[in-house]
Amino acid sequence: MALSYEDFLNEGIHVIKRKYTETHPEKRVSDYAPVRERFLSFLKEKGVATYEELDEFFKLMNEETGRKTGMGWLRANSHLISVKESNGKRTYSLSKEGKRIHEKITSAK
Repeated sequence: MALSYEDFLNEGIHVIKRKYTETHPEKRVSDYAPVRERFLSFLKEKGVATYEELDEFFKLMNEETGRKTGMGWLRANSHLISVKESNGKRTYSLSKEGKRIHEKITSAK
């Protein structure tokens, strides 16, 4: 079965939130985002991570990939994580949206 041109353009795109109204449009993400994929997989496996563990993860990932990624990336993509603070310690876990994106991307591969 041949893909139409529109299907070809949207082949690597996943809808993670449906459109309800004009003020709340649907959200789409791309298949290919290596930093996001590794980060989501790391947090999914870990469950809950501390700041130090995330910092170590980014350092190891930078050595492996040769890219410069750090906590700035985390601030820019804060919708993927939920932060909880107890006893003066911050812990990070996947948010609803982060879990949804991880499921969509891993099920597509």
